[in-house]
Amino acid sequence: MLECKYLADRIFLSVSTAAFVPRGVLGGMEVKTDMGRPSRKLPISRVVGSSPEFSLTDGNWKKVEVAYGRALSDTIRQSIVETTNKFLASEVFERNAKPLTPALDLVESIKAASNNLRKEVSTAGGDAGAFAQSVIKEHFFSSHLRMEPYEQLFHALGDVMSSLSSACTQALAEMDDPDARVFRDGASWDDWIRALTKIARQNNLPIGASKAGTTKADVGPFARLIAALQKHLPIEARRHANSRLSAAIYSARQPIGTTEKIKSGRIKLKPRVKNVLSRTR
Repeated sequence: MLECKYLADRIFLSVSTAAFVPRGVLGGMEVKTDMGRPSRKLPISRVVGSSPEFSLTDGNWKKVEVAYGRALSDTIRQSIVETTNKFLASEVFERNAKPLTPALDLVESIKAASNNLRKEVSTAGGDAGAFAQSVIKEHFFSSHLRMEPYEQLFHALGDVMSSLSSACTQALAEMDDPDARVFRDGASWDDWIRALTKIARQNNLPIGASKAGTTKADVGPFARLIAALQKHLPIEARRHANSRLSAAIYSARQPIGTTEKIKSGRIKLKPRVKNVLSRTR
C-alpha cells in the first residue's frame, strides 16, 4: 500500500520509503534522546505500507496502571488507544520526511549561480563583449525567451537572472520562516503528549511531570505513564530517555506562543496534514 501526505497548500511529488533507525538505548528500551534543536524536514512524506497499531492486553494495562498509580477505566483505555494510534499514523510520515537542509542548499546554489551569470553578462562590454553576444545570439533559441532582432541577449538574460535571484531570496526567507509549514522532528510526539494530558485532566487523573527531568528527582506520575506506554510503541516512535522524559513533557505542553523560547527552533504552528493519495494496492 502507498500513502502520501503533504503540508501547506502545495502538492510536491517525491518518494521516500520507511527507514527505521533506532537511536540510543536505556534500560533495554531503545529511545530517541534528541532534546536540542528539532530537525526541520520537507513538507512531503510518502510511506510504503500501513501504520502500526497500538493495543494492550489486560495484563499490560495492569502494568501501566501500576506505573501511573491509578486505575484506568475501559473508556479511558479506549481514549488512550485511539489517541496513540493517531500519533503513530502521523509519526511515521514525520519520521520518513526528508531533511529540509538540502533544499535550502540547492536554492542557495541557484541564487549564487544566477548572480554570477548576471555579473558576467552585465560586465561584458567593449568590442569583445559585443562580438561574443552577437555570435551567441545567432545560436540561441528559447521558446520561453523570445526577443526581437534589435534586443540585446545579455540584457534580457540579466533581467531573468535578477528575477531568479530575487525569487531565490524570497524562497529562502519562506523556507527558513519559523512558522513554515514543514514536518518537524518530534511534533507528532508533542501532539500525543498534549492529547494524553487532556484525557487525564478531563478524568481528574494526575498530570504532574517534573520540569527538572533528572534522575535525582521524581519524574511524576504522568511521566511514568508515558514511559510505561512507550514500552509498547514501535521502537522508532519512542522518544526521550527516562532521565529527560519529564522535561520533554513539560516542553510539549507549553502554549504555542511561548514554546519557541523554551526549545529553540520549534515550529509555532501545527502543520496541517492533508492526504494527497489514498491508499492503493
